[in-house]
This record gives sequence, structure tokens and C-alpha cells, in this order.
Amino acid sequence: MYFDSQNKINSFCNPIDYIEEYVYKLDADLFRDSANNLTLIYRGQWRSYSVVFKWDEQNKIISVSSYFDITKKEKINKNIYSLVSIVNEKINLGYFHYCSKLETVFFKYQVSFKGLDYLTEEQIEDILNVVINECDKYFPAFYLFFFKKQDPKYALSASLIETYGKA
Repeated sequence: MYFDSQNKINSFCNPIDYIEEYVYKLDADLFRDSANNLTLIYRGQWRSYSVVFKWDEQNKIISVSSYFDITKKEKINKNIYSLVSIVNEKINLGYFHYCSKLETVFFKYQVSFKGLDYLTEEQIEDILNVVINECDKYFPAFYLFFFKKQDPKYALSASLIETYGKA
């Protein structure tokens, strides 16, 4: 396992190995429960996210998921599905999903590596950035929904304040 002078990995066996090697440099907490699964705790802007990488060798796909640890003891109304739908309309890569069994929100993203025989550090960084940036951007909306007011439009508009001009 090594990156060459162009930061390419020449032999493409299991990309989870290379992701693990890259993540060690980030000083993040890691847990590797199998050859094809890697979990890390990554500090975002609002909180730490659990990010799971899974390699599907047959289909040559890396699935990445992250979840918000924002469970609430009170019953969550069905408007959560409206919020997830509205948020998903705004993002370009990946999607959010509410799991009623765990009462939490997941962000999921998949990358196909069919036809590729290498993985670069830049690709790994990009995958991780997509997940963390989307979670950081929309975490306030989900937090407001769960803990302040269970109205999807209010939660989204209050959390995505656009600024104009200079302060």
C-alpha cells in the first residue's frame, strides 16, 4: 500500500486499505471491523460524525454513510420526511435518509470505481469532503427540526441564511 509520485495507487485491490492509510494522516478515530468496512469519527463544524466506508467488490462501488447522533425522546412527526425531501432537492451528490427505527438522519453517498485501476489521495479527500460538507451544511436544519420546531420549511430557512455584501 503506497501512493506513487503522482499520488496514485497502482494496484487496485481493496480501496478501503488506501482510505484507511489516508485517514491515519487526519488523526481521526478509526475502526476496521472487516476487510471491506471502515468506520471513522470525523470532527465537522457542528459535531463529530460517524462516517462508514463500505467496499462492494462485486459491483466496484464504495458506499459512504454518515449519521447525525441527534436522537430525541419525544415522538418525531411525519414532517421529517418532508424535510428530508426538501433537503435532498438542494444537494448535488448523495442523499439524506431518516431511519425511523434508529430515529436518526443518515447521509449516503456512493462512488463507482468500475474500469479504474487506481485511487488517488485527491479522490479520497473529495469523497470525505462531500460527506462532511453536506452534513455540516444541513445539520442545523435537522437540529432545529428535532429540538426547536418540527416544521420543515422553518427549519430549513432558519438554518440556511444567505449573506450578501461585506460585513
